[in-house]
This record gives sequence, structure tokens and C-alpha cells, in this order.
Amino acid sequence: MNKTVGPNRQRGVGLVELLIGLAIGLLIMAGAITLFAKISFSGLENTRRVQLNEQLRSTLNLMHKDIQRAGYVDAADGAATVLAVDTVQMALFGVITIGNAAGEAANSCIIYSYDFDGDNFQDPEEIFGFRLSGTVIQRDTTSAFCAGDGGDGWQGFTDDAVVVQTLTFSDAASTSYEVSRDGNGDGACDSGETCLTRRKIDVLITGYVAQEDLADNSTLVVSLSDEIKVKNDRYYFVP
Repeated sequence: MNKTVGPNRQRGVGLVELLIGLAIGLLIMAGAITLFAKISFSGLENTRRVQLNEQLRSTLNLMHKDIQRAGYVDAADGAATVLAVDTVQMALFGVITIGNAAGEAANSCIIYSYDFDGDNFQDPEEIFGFRLSGTVIQRDTTSAFCAGDGGDGWQGFTDDAVVVQTLTFSDAASTSYEVSRDGNGDGACDSGETCLTRRKIDVLITGYVAQEDLADNSTLVVSLSDEIKVKNDRYYFVP
């Protein structure tokens, strides 16, 4: 007796199997999206860090190059002897003042000068300064003084993309000592003696990206410091 063999019956995917497959696919997709987001965020953080460092470093370099020129004046121009050197102009150009603008943190402003045009005379355009004003570092190249308002020549030069949190100047590392022959020889700068001051200015600048919220603990804050050796010593008479 011959048996009749029916056609092969193919069984499809059941509803439960389909749902399990979809769930597994969603889990894999969610993991991939999370990984991609973390990689993208990490790349963005690195980019912001580089940009922030570049902005603050360029600002610090500009201040370094200009401040180290403080006190320059060709006081020996035309002098036949050492005694003929113009110590009055050396003392005048050698003044460095550290203070702050109204409402700003202490020691967030520095004023200095150098003989830009080489005429051995201090012109108003040869008094320079840097200061913190709000979240911007300003520069002045005309009769600068810390308490001056924006109309006195102070202009911001830091990028709007960076918020400057702190700017601090310190001359604590500077040293002064007696150099006159008519002094008492104790090395200290006393009244009636001629002295020399060698200056070192320490600068600290801290900032973060403007789009970030400082209240967020994840905000990237960068601090940079520099020691500026002023090339020109100040030679002056103590009244």
C-alpha cells in the first residue's frame, strides 16, 4: 500500500519570538547610541579644553611680552659719565603699580610704562595696563590707571567665547636693595639712599567656556600661571 507524502509545511516566526528579537535589537541599538554619545561628548570636551587653553595661553603670552618691557628707557643717551645717567627717568618709567578696578578683586590690575618712542620722556601713550573687568580682561595704552572707566581707553581683548573668572598679579618675588655709595651699607633701601629693584611678576588666570554653567560640577575650568621677569631694573632715589 503506497503512502501519499504531503507537501513540506514551513513554520513561520511566532509572535513571542518576534518580540524577543525586537527587544534584543533595541537593546543593541540603545547601547550603540549610548556609546556614540559618550564618544561624541568626550570629543567635544577635548575640543573645548584645547580651545580654552589656547585662548588663555595667548592672553597670558601677550601680557608676558608687554609687561617684561616695563621700565625701559635709554637713560644713558648722551651721558658722558655714569653720574650723568638720567636716573629720574629710570625711576619714573620703572614704576609698576598693582591694584584693582572698582568692584573687582584685589590685585587684578597692573599698570606699567616703557619708553616706546625712545625720547626719554614719559608720554601719556606710554603708560600701559591690564585689568579684569567683570569676566573680560581689558588693556589700556593711554594714561592707564586701574580705576579708570571704559572711556579712559580700556578695551577688552579676550574672546567672548571665554569667561575669565580670575586674574591676579603679584610682585612678592621682587627684590630691592641699596646701591648708593653714600648709604649705610646695610643693603636695605632707607631714606636718602639710591636703590635698585629687580622685578618678578607672577600672573594667575582662570577661565571657562562661556556656554557652560559654572554651577555645573562638570564645567571645565582651566587655570594658567606665569612668572614674568621684567628685563629692566628700577633704579631710583628714596626720599
